[in-house]
Amino acid sequence: MPKSQPLLPSRMDSADAMGGKVESITSLRSLTLNLPPSCIEFCPSHPSFFIVGTYNLEKEEVPSAEYDGVEDIVEGTGPTKKSQSRNGSLVVFQLEDTEIVLKQTVQYPSAILDLHFHPSQSDVLAVVSSTGVLSFFRLSAWGQLVEVISHSELGPSDDVLFLSCAWHPVFHNLLAITTSDFHVHIFHISSDWNAHIVMDGPAALHQLEVWTSAFSPMVSGARESSEPLEFTLFSGGDDSKLLASTIAYSPRKCPDEKLSSIEPLYSPRVFKGHDAGVTAILPLPVSTGWEGVLVVTGSYDDHIRVYRYTGPFQVPQLLAEKNLGGGVWRLKSIVASEADVDEWQVVLLASCMHAGAQIVRLSVDHSGNVRIVVSGRFEEHKSMNYGSDYAPCTVGSGSRLKCISTSFYDRLLCLWECSI
Repeated sequence: MPKSQPLLPSRMDSADAMGGKVESITSLRSLTLNLPPSCIEFCPSHPSFFIVGTYNLEKEEVPSAEYDGVEDIVEGTGPTKKSQSRNGSLVVFQLEDTEIVLKQTVQYPSAILDLHFHPSQSDVLAVVSSTGVLSFFRLSAWGQLVEVISHSELGPSDDVLFLSCAWHPVFHNLLAITTSDFHVHIFHISSDWNAHIVMDGPAALHQLEVWTSAFSPMVSGARESSEPLEFTLFSGGDDSKLLASTIAYSPRKCPDEKLSSIEPLYSPRVFKGHDAGVTAILPLPVSTGWEGVLVVTGSYDDHIRVYRYTGPFQVPQLLAEKNLGGGVWRLKSIVASEADVDEWQVVLLASCMHAGAQIVRLSVDHSGNVRIVVSGRFEEHKSMNYGSDYAPCTVGSGSRLKCISTSFYDRLLCLWECSI
């Protein structure tokens, strides 16, 4: 968590800094949850359903004045490190046009910090929590969550929180988990949903809590060859560092062999330019003809940044940055355009803590020039917006995009729509 409170958002004009008009968005529906929401995701297999993870911290042990902002999501990882009682829930909703229908609430024994559906078996949800537990749940076609398995032995102790998780976009049996004791671990997830750590040590190591990680979608090496494949693991921490770790992966090796099937190569590449903790990472393969991966980041310093990363032996290039008025906690790609003669574009949904949810457009030309434009803002949340997602069935439907966003302290969940 941040060691100082983020700056309060400044008053922003109705026009974006690039001169474009910003849509001021109002809610279609809103409701108050029983517990503070920390994360949210629509189900790819059953796209009318979405899951909200909640985080409840029993406050009596630590005065609230000791923490601000995200520190109330991850209390106990800061200077006091007191043992605290946390619980949470998984709440299933169905979006029916403009109605939000509660389908199920699953109580969870610890607070939920992150959740993501599997890339290919996309009715299965991975959940990580405040006691170092990884759970898998399956969502039925009628909107009921059933627990598949929970792994409580993965964390070194109950005092270590699992802060986030990320599936590999190519190797769908690999899951990265970040922790409050400064580590990123990669787990092999078997077909029966057992989890095996694939390295003796961490895949990446920071100096403070690791808030987020993401795998590059680019993989090098021939998959038919006996030589290891290589991919990049990006990780962002409270130490204000974004690391790019090159990983060698031999998928044919059994995950429970003593000889690891994954090992880091070279020293991690450090991205410079963040003035506070790195909280969001979104790698994007840009189809504009130039080499490398576009890496979009969010930080407590209120900025979204765009880097070009071409490999472990090249210095990452900071191409553009923009102040969004609030800490950028999560980023999600909504839609990317096919490259035309001049540029490639992508539309992002940003969860910006005290500045609400924002629709952001990135455009990249063949020379690597990047423009960042805010095209929409939803500012009805009165507290920290940590989780937002969009209804996948409304992308490309000819109608306006429907989004769900949440805020922590006021326990608010809102439905709104925008143009993309």
